Amino acid sequence: MKFVVRRWTCFVLILCSLVTAYGQASQTIEKIEVRHIGPEAASESLIRGNIRIKEGDTYTRTSVDDDVRNLYATGLFYNIQVAMEPGEKGIKLVYVLQGKPVLSEINIEGNQKYSRKKILKKVSSKTGDPLDERKLFADAQEIQKMYQKSGYQRTEVKYVLNIEESAGRGSATFEIKEAPKIKIEDVQFIGAEAFKQRKLRKAIKTRRHWFLSWITGSGVLKDDQFQEDKETLADFYRQAGYIDFEIQDIKYDYVSPNKMIIRFFVDEGQQYKVGNVELKGNKEFKAEEIRNGIISVGTPIRMKMLEGETFTPKGLSEDIEAIRDFYGSRGYVDTWVRAIKNPNTERGTMDLVYQIMDEEKGKSFIEKIEIRGNTKTKDKVLRRELAVSPGETFDMVRVKRSKSILEQMQYFDKVETEKEDTDVPNRKNLIIDVEEGTTGHLELGAGFSSIDSLFGFVGYREGNFDLFNPPYFRGGGQKLRIGVTIGLRRKNYEISFTEPWFLGRRLALGVDLYHSELNYFSDVYDLTQTGGRLSLTRALPYNFSASVSYTLENISIDDVDPFEAPLVIQQEEGSTLVSKVGAGITYDTRNNAVSPSRGQKTELLTELAGGPLGAEADFYKLELRTFWYFPGFWEGHTWEIIGKSGVVEAYDDSPRVHLFDRFFLGGVTSLRGYRYRTVGPHEQAPNGNFEPVGGNTFWMGSVEYSIPIIERLKFALFYDIGNVYADSYDYDFSEYSDNWGVGIRLNIPRLGPLRLDYGIPIRHDDRFTSDSGKFQFSVGFTRDY
Repeated sequence: MKFVVRRWTCFVLILCSLVTAYGQASQTIEKIEVRHIGPEAASESLIRGNIRIKEGDTYTRTSVDDDVRNLYATGLFYNIQVAMEPGEKGIKLVYVLQGKPVLSEINIEGNQKYSRKKILKKVSSKTGDPLDERKLFADAQEIQKMYQKSGYQRTEVKYVLNIEESAGRGSATFEIKEAPKIKIEDVQFIGAEAFKQRKLRKAIKTRRHWFLSWITGSGVLKDDQFQEDKETLADFYRQAGYIDFEIQDIKYDYVSPNKMIIRFFVDEGQQYKVGNVELKGNKEFKAEEIRNGIISVGTPIRMKMLEGETFTPKGLSEDIEAIRDFYGSRGYVDTWVRAIKNPNTERGTMDLVYQIMDEEKGKSFIEKIEIRGNTKTKDKVLRRELAVSPGETFDMVRVKRSKSILEQMQYFDKVETEKEDTDVPNRKNLIIDVEEGTTGHLELGAGFSSIDSLFGFVGYREGNFDLFNPPYFRGGGQKLRIGVTIGLRRKNYEISFTEPWFLGRRLALGVDLYHSELNYFSDVYDLTQTGGRLSLTRALPYNFSASVSYTLENISIDDVDPFEAPLVIQQEEGSTLVSKVGAGITYDTRNNAVSPSRGQKTELLTELAGGPLGAEADFYKLELRTFWYFPGFWEGHTWEIIGKSGVVEAYDDSPRVHLFDRFFLGGVTSLRGYRYRTVGPHEQAPNGNFEPVGGNTFWMGSVEYSIPIIERLKFALFYDIGNVYADSYDYDFSEYSDNWGVGIRLNIPRLGPLRLDYGIPIRHDDRFTSDSGKFQFSVGFTRDY
C-alpha cells in the first residue's frame, strides 16, 4: 500500500511540474531589460543585437540559452544570468551582465629558479586586456612546461584571481610551487636481450646525469623529449627487424628526493627475416633485372629486402622507391608499386609481394620544360643545371637529380617538380615550380684564434649575382663576396667573384682582389700583400677537378728590427713583385666538406713564378696534400690521417727563395704542440735570439681519432710529426719534431664549428722550442691548410 501511495505522489508532482513548465512556456514576453554589475562592458545596441528573442514572443528556454551563448561569444562578458519577473500581461526577462574585468596587474610568486622577466615571456595575457581565464590557464601550463623542460618535473603552477567588481578590474597571480631538479641516475631497459643496455641508452636522448650535463642540458627528465624517445626506441627496434616490439610499462623510481631511475619494461618480440619475395605485374622487365636495379644516373640501386635479410620498414620503403626508380629511369613515369606484407610468426619471416601497376601506358618523353616562379633568376641559369632536356626519355631519376641540384644552389626556398599531360600520346611536359629565396647575406662578427688573436669582420655575400644586370645585379648565378677583417694582428680586405659557367661551359672563372697587412708571422717584421688572382676550375669525371691560375701581387716586408732580426730577414726588407702561374688537380670523395667521416681529398699543386711585368721572384713550387677519413671502432668515431710534403726551388740564377715563399711548420694547422711557424730552420739575430726563417723542403703527417660525446661535441686524440729543411729536396727523416695532444670539436649553431687543441711536444730542438704544451684555437673541423 505504501508503495502505491509513493508512486501516485511522484506522478502528481511530475504532472504539476509539467503544468507549471507549460504555463511558463506559453507566457508572452512583455519586456526585456538589461542590467549591469559593475561598469558597462558594451553598448545597449550591441547587447540587444545579440539577443534574438523579442518582446511579444512566446517564452522558450532554448531561445534564451541561445542568446546567452551569443553574448558569451562576444568575449566581453565574465558572467551572464537571466531572471524572469512577473508583468501585467506576461513576464519580464532581465539579462544581468557582468563585463570582463580589465587585467590590471600580473604577479609572480614563488619563483626562485627563473626571474620574473623570463617567466613573463611565456605569458600571453597582457595588462590592459580583458581578463580571460582560458588564456591564464594556458599561461600557467606554459610556465609549468618551462620548468619541466629543465628537469623540475614536480613543479606546480596555478593562477589566482582578485577581482574588484565595482571597479571592473582584476589582478592575476601565478603561484609557483617549485620542486627540486631530479637528476637521472640511470636508465634501464628491463626485458631487453637483443641489444646491450649501453647501445639502447645511446639510441635515445634521455640520458644519465654526468659531469658535463651542466653544458649539454642532459641528465634530467624533459616531458617533450621523453615522449619522442619512446617512439625513437620503438623505431630503433623496428629498424632492426623487431616489428612486434612494445613498451609495456615505464616506472620512475625515486632513489632520493633529487635522483631517479627510469625503467623501460619492454617486450622485444622476435626478429623478422625476409621470406619469399615476389614481383607481380612486371610484364616489361624480368624480376632479376628489377632486383639488380640498374638506373641511368648514379650507382645501381639494388633491392635490399631479399630472402634471408633482416626485414625493416625503412628497407621496405627504399625497395619500393628502388623499383619505382627502375621504371622511372626508363620513362615509365606512371608506374605505381604497392607492397603487401604477409607475416609468418611461426617461421619468423615476412613474405613480400610487390605489385607493379600501370606500366602498360608505355614510355613517356619530355615535350618541353617549363620553369615557373623564377622572378629574379635568369631562365638559362636554371636550365643549364638540369640533368634532362626536351625530347629525351622522361627519366624520373634524372628529374629528381635536377630538383636536388636546384635546391643545392640555395637560390630558392622551395623547388617542386610535376609532370603535365599533353595532347600528344606518351609526351609530357616537365613543370618546375620554384620560390625565390634570399641570396644576399650580410656577415658581421668577431672571432679569436691562436694565430691572429682577436679580430672582427664585416662582409656581404651574394650567391646569385649578375655583373651585367644593373641596378639590381642579381639573377645570373654568379658569386660575389666582399669582406673586411680588422684584428689585433692583421687587416684584410678582399673582393671575390666567381662565374661558374664561363663562356657558356661548366668552367668556373674566379677573380680575387686583396690587400692584407699581417703582423702574426713574426714579432720582428710586418708583411703586406696586395694583389689579384685569376683562376679557372673544371670539374672532371670520377670526383676529379683541375684548376689553373695566374697571380700578380706585391709583397712588402716592413719595420724590420735590425737588432732582433737575423741578416737573412734584414735582406728581405722592401717590396717584391711576384708574378706566378699555378696548376692543380684534386680528387675528392669526402662525404661531407665540413665534418667528413669517410673518403679522401688529395691535391697536387704546382706554381711557377717569374716572367713578365718586371717580376722579381723566380721559383717553382711542388706540393702534395692528402687527407683521409675512416670510420672508427664504434659508430660515430672517426680516424683522420693527413700527409703533406712540398719543395720550392729558385731558378734562373735567382740567389734565393724569398722568405714569404718558404715553408714553415707549427701551429693549429700543422704541428699543434708548437708555436706558429717555429718548427724548422732558424737564424741568429744580433741580439743572440733565434728567429725562424723557413725552408725549401718540408713534410708532415698527422693522425687524429675523434669520439662523439654528444650531438655537437667531440673529443679528439692526436699525434703530429714533421720537419722543415733549409735546402730543396733535402729530406732527412731522422730529423723531425713531433707532438701528441687532446682536443674538443664544438659545433655551435649560428657560429659554426670550433676546434680547441692542446698539443704537447715530444722530440724537438731545445734551442728553439720548449717542452711546455700549447693551446691552439681555430674555426672549422678540418685542417685544409
